[in-house]
Amino acid sequence: MPRRTPDRLPALTRMRRYVTGSFVALVAFMAVFYVAALTTEGAPAWLVVAVVAVSVAVAAHSVFWERGAPWWLATLSLASSAALWWAAHLAEQNLTLLLFFGVSVGLVTTTPPFTSWRWLAAAVGVAVAPLLVAGPGARPVVLPVSIAVVVVTMAAIYLVYRLNRYGFDLYLEIEAARETTAELAVVRERYRFSVDLHDIQGQALHVSRLQLQLADKTLDRDPAEARRHLREAEQLIVQTIAETRRLAYGQRTLTLAGELANSTELIRAASIDLVVDGAPPVGHPADDLFGHAVREATTNLLRHAQAEHVTIRLRDDTVVVENDGAGEAPRLLSGLARLGERFAEIGGSVTTSHHDGVFRLEARAASAGAGGLAGATRASFAPGPGVATGGRA
Repeated sequence: MPRRTPDRLPALTRMRRYVTGSFVALVAFMAVFYVAALTTEGAPAWLVVAVVAVSVAVAAHSVFWERGAPWWLATLSLASSAALWWAAHLAEQNLTLLLFFGVSVGLVTTTPPFTSWRWLAAAVGVAVAPLLVAGPGARPVVLPVSIAVVVVTMAAIYLVYRLNRYGFDLYLEIEAARETTAELAVVRERYRFSVDLHDIQGQALHVSRLQLQLADKTLDRDPAEARRHLREAEQLIVQTIAETRRLAYGQRTLTLAGELANSTELIRAASIDLVVDGAPPVGHPADDLFGHAVREATTNLLRHAQAEHVTIRLRDDTVVVENDGAGEAPRLLSGLARLGERFAEIGGSVTTSHHDGVFRLEARAASAGAGGLAGATRASFAPGPGVATGGRA
């Protein structure tokens, strides 16, 4: 098995490793620098050993910068680095050894539950204390400057770690948003698949049921007619199986012409008179949406209407479907509402009306000459008077 390289790791893992490595490398650099400097200056051996020991403790503490170190490790890091700073000051050695204590404090005070400013103030007090012990009588003029330097140093180190924490929290939010977007894309694809599957099998099952009912009614008086209905039901089931297979393997492309042919077959198989006025526009950007509109209207009239006549009118930017079987205003359903939202996204609209038993659906896309579909941002879905938006049950 090939070894997994860092470039193949998740982005969040690489980010954590980068920050952790940077903090540990910073402490390691400080250790090497101070060991070399103290050795060159002829500092006591105990101070050099102390620097190495404190560096190990602080470096181990840095590994837990995100979630917080175990209490014993945090305590060891704080106590040893504070003791190093006190010892260096009282022995009048390199006073910049305060940096180890500053790093340890920065790690602790930027990790819950020690993020309160009181903990930082307490740490600054510990850093200033040796100055007050050693310096008030001997260097009254230098003392305020020394205190100011210590306070500024501690504050600067804290600010660095606080900014790092803030930046990493933003990165976590971005990563969470990325995961949410990916999950939403999966949900949308599942929803699209379920809608297509419902449309394919819903129509076919309903028409097959009608064909079987007709075959049952005509079996005694006209066996030949009954067999014809059975054959049509069988052919429809075979087509539905093929459509379902193409959908499952991502090979199904929805077009207005294809849906018009399918709806024509279904409507006429249900013994409903159909008139198609016009031809599907060629190459229209909303061709698939027009196909959805014809499919939705066909599903509705087959399942919810008692139509005898259906008219489908096709124009360049409009598809209209009318049926005379809507004796009452259709009940509130969701299919056409969702279709209206999809047309709205491209600047079009879906409107319905109900008058004298005739239900009319009109799907209109934005005119290409008025700015095209890509630039549209507003549309409407308006049902007619007394009509609810219809859809699949």
